[in-house]
Amino acid sequence: MSKSGEEPAIRALIDAQIDAFRRKDAAAAVATLAEDVVAFEMIPPLVLPREAARSEQAMAGWFAGWEGPVNIEMRDLTIQVDGDVGFAHSLNRLFGTRLGGGITDIWMRSTLGFRRTADGWRIVHGHSSVPFEPADGFRARLDLQP
Repeated sequence: MSKSGEEPAIRALIDAQIDAFRRKDAAAAVATLAEDVVAFEMIPPLVLPREAARSEQAMAGWFAGWEGPVNIEMRDLTIQVDGDVGFAHSLNRLFGTRLGGGITDIWMRSTLGFRRTADGWRIVHGHSSVPFEPADGFRARLDLQP
């Protein structure tokens, strides 16, 4: 970890996003994102358009697919800050019950980029991924755990 005094503010932003997901609060989740956010998420397309990444309606629609909270457990968080930019990486567990009773419980890799704005720190880049198995048709490895 860097020695920056800004790490607690970035950690608070990450915690606010995780809490917004748990509560399924689309407005609060989107509020953590910069206007020009770039999102490389596991769902298609390769890059979510900014309008989609920042859409409260799209986020609320995704939350509506869960019966209860959308839970995120974070491990091995590392934050680096230099001036008005920073990044963090961690292993994140996404788990909960989907509508209809299906259980989601996967670990993924997460990298976030941050920029200090007039309104405080915001996420300017998000990237989530899971490893794949090249010898097995590039099948996603959703069974891995730290």
